Amino acid sequence: MPRFTGWIFAAALVLATGLGTAAAFAADEPVNLVKYRKMFMDANGAHIGMIASIIKGEVSFSNQIPVHANALAEQGKLLTATLKQLFPKGTAKGETSEKSAALPAIWEKWSDFEQAAQRFQQESAKFAEVAQGGDMAAIAQQLGALGKQGCGGCHQDFREKQQ
Repeated sequence: MPRFTGWIFAAALVLATGLGTAAAFAADEPVNLVKYRKMFMDANGAHIGMIASIIKGEVSFSNQIPVHANALAEQGKLLTATLKQLFPKGTAKGETSEKSAALPAIWEKWSDFEQAAQRFQQESAKFAEVAQGGDMAAIAQQLGALGKQGCGGCHQDFREKQQ
């Protein structure tokens, strides 16, 4: 009986490994990459939106600004480290069944796009540093710089204009 159990275990392992490989391949399909990329960018927008609501005085969670700022700084690092994985060829607007705002200019001007992503990383790191100080005027100013030079650097040239 133990010999039979060994064969079942071996067959299950081979099957599971094969399915895992198929799942990993399906996970990197262009449509799934676009969905993931959109969630990545939505997360950035959510952090910025929460910070903005604190700065505007809509909520009183000023102690949470550094947490959101640090999350943005980590996203900035992750963006530059995985830019080619997040934006592979074949994932521009109209190239997959998943709606995308990524313009072909990304791949046509790849080095400019990389520089824009690096600016987001730099500005988000500066923002995280400023946020630790608690000076709301400085935080608001650096949030503006992050929006203009960090986010705007990509949105201006590489993202379809939003209605």
